[in-house]
Amino acid sequence: MEEHHYRTHLFFSPPRCSYAQEDQDGLLTPEPRCGPMTGVGGEPMPMQSSIISPAMTESDLPQPLVVRSPSVSLMRWPNTPSPTKTPTRQVSFNYGRECNNNNEVARSLSGLDRDCFIIPVHSLDRFLPAGVPMPKPPANNNGNSLDRKGNLHVMEVPDPKLCVLCHLMSPLEAIDPVLESPLVQPIFKQRVTAGELVNEVAQARTAVTGMLLANMERNAEFPFITYYVINTSQTNPVMFYNNLRTASLTKFDPRVTKYTAAHTLDLYSEVAAICRPPIHEIGMSLTKTHTNSTGYMVSVYKVFEGDDREIFERNWLYWTGARMIYRYLPAQAGLRKISLHKSLSPKGDKMYILLCECSNLLSDVGCCALILPALRARLTGYTGIFRPLQTF
Repeated sequence: MEEHHYRTHLFFSPPRCSYAQEDQDGLLTPEPRCGPMTGVGGEPMPMQSSIISPAMTESDLPQPLVVRSPSVSLMRWPNTPSPTKTPTRQVSFNYGRECNNNNEVARSLSGLDRDCFIIPVHSLDRFLPAGVPMPKPPANNNGNSLDRKGNLHVMEVPDPKLCVLCHLMSPLEAIDPVLESPLVQPIFKQRVTAGELVNEVAQARTAVTGMLLANMERNAEFPFITYYVINTSQTNPVMFYNNLRTASLTKFDPRVTKYTAAHTLDLYSEVAAICRPPIHEIGMSLTKTHTNSTGYMVSVYKVFEGDDREIFERNWLYWTGARMIYRYLPAQAGLRKISLHKSLSPKGDKMYILLCECSNLLSDVGCCALILPALRARLTGYTGIFRPLQTF
């Protein structure tokens, strides 16, 4: 990079976990992990689950993920007490100045006063932007903290052990258009059904937080997106995925709704983020962080298996448009956070989702809409503007 705009880099401490991977080769399905990206036109679609992402098994995720004991199901979850919190190392932030432990000032994410990167340690070698020097731990501290290198100031924070599930929905299409009533509004029916599913997840209290996003453009490829944050220390993400998939099949059953759509569900990890103060702690409820004018720009990318090479991911600021958004999005949009998510499945095509949160987007949608043609001109993925309908 010809110039550095990000003065602070944060790295999650690596998770200390180990559990044996179960041998489930007999349960693996030869189908690709990712579902269809667009709706299918033409002939009527099948009545069953050929239009939704396949079920998952533990071996579909990189191992090990986290230590989970006990694991719980997703739909109709029992109300279990939260696990006892274990003390974590106090975070220190000295801006590269040498000082002893007695004089260090403890800092947290909410206390930062400058834009920063947040990159998990396990993703550092692949998502630290190309051209930015790799910070290395001093030889005398056993790798517990990172030093200052160049103009980078580094702070280490505990790993929140969270993962994300995104549910992308294509528009509803009538199975038999001849019999479709002209009074029916498929987009409204899809909104109500998606909202009911989000309410069930919120009442179950297994997802830490979540939201239902509605596209603000007509004839959008993805009119609705649901986004859930899962605490993997309390909830088995594979079970969460499979139960949500089953619930989606039930809610959007074509035999009942007389409509069909493509549903793409996948588990993601947040591999990199650019945050602007005030910075909220990871996993905080979206209801507390949203304002009446909060909106999102969402970009969806899909690459073939094997194309997610290191040189490709090190340049994520460019091909995702994150650098363009950070530098040229008007200030009145109120940029808060740009986060990149990568699908966790080790096999099959890889999906990336770039989520850009703006605190004043709904107050002046035009300021964000002006940058959309430039983002779409790169022809590298789907980009749209969304507003939150429900949050918890």
